[in-house]
Amino acid sequence: YQQEIAVLQEKLRASVQKLEEYEARLRGQDEQAQKVLLEYQARLEESEERLRRQQDDKDLQMKSIISRLMSVEEELKKDHSDMQAVVDSKQKIIDAQEKRIASLDAANARLMSALSQLKERYSMQTRNGISPTNPTKLQITENGEFRNSSNC
Repeated sequence: YQQEIAVLQEKLRASVQKLEEYEARLRGQDEQAQKVLLEYQARLEESEERLRRQQDDKDLQMKSIISRLMSVEEELKKDHSDMQAVVDSKQKIIDAQEKRIASLDAANARLMSALSQLKERYSMQTRNGISPTNPTKLQITENGEFRNSSNC
C-alpha cells in the first residue's frame, strides 16, 4: 500500500504541477487576450474620435458653405432690388418723355393746323386781290396753345 500511495502521491504532484502550468498558461493567455482587447478598444476609440473630428469638420464646412450661400443670396437680392429701383426710375423717365412727346405731337399738330389756316387765308386773300391790312399774329402760350391776335 505504501508503494501505491507513493505512486499516487507522485501522480498527484505531477497533476498539481501540470495544473499549475495550465493555470499559468491560462493566466498568460488571459493577460494576452486582455492586452489585445485593450488594443482593440483603443483603436476603436481612436477611430470613433477620428470619425467625430471628420464629422465636425464636415459640419463646419457645410455651415461655411451655407453661410456663403446665404450671403450670396442676400447680395443677389440687394442687387435685384437696386436694379429694380433703376428700372423703375428709368420707366418713370420714359413715361415722362412719352407724355412730353405726346404734348409735342399735339403742339406740332396745332402748329400744322394753324399754318394750314394761314396758308388758306393768304391764298384766299391773294386770289381776291385783297392785301391784308390787319395781319393776324399767332402767339404761343406757355402750355403750347396757339392764340390768334390782330393788331388794332
